[in-house]
Amino acid sequence: MKRFVYLDTSILLSILLETEKYPIVEDALASLRDNVLVTSGIAINEALYVAAFEYYRRKGVAKGRYSLREAIRRHGYPPEVIGLIKGLIEDLGVEVIEDYYDFKEYINVVTSYRLLPNDAQIVLTCKHYGIDTVLTFDEDFKRVPWLRVIP
Repeated sequence: MKRFVYLDTSILLSILLETEKYPIVEDALASLRDNVLVTSGIAINEALYVAAFEYYRRKGVAKGRYSLREAIRRHGYPPEVIGLIKGLIEDLGVEVIEDYYDFKEYINVVTSYRLLPNDAQIVLTCKHYGIDTVLTFDEDFKRVPWLRVIP
């Protein structure tokens, strides 16, 4: 039976930016090839923001959050970054699922597991879709007892 595995932002960014953890991601993805890889808008939003910042930082255009806003206002999102994210999703065959939100459940997840807002949103989405495995480098997900965190 195929298992659904959620790809968190840290994994997407590790691939996009080819970080030092990229070989770990490659090994993890190879071991998960018989599973269905999924992500959602919240992870893509975070990856787009960080990758765009890194792109403009390397170009000397952005140094912080305000300057990134200005760079995006003037130049838009770099087509290279958009292309990399789209290519990553397509190449890995990642299914993009809709984020699930219910206010009462969200507040419960935020307070019960002491998670940042976006992480709580991801946990809520996983719970809604019956996903019990997250591929992430974010240690905070380990506070969710029913969630299996890899690597």
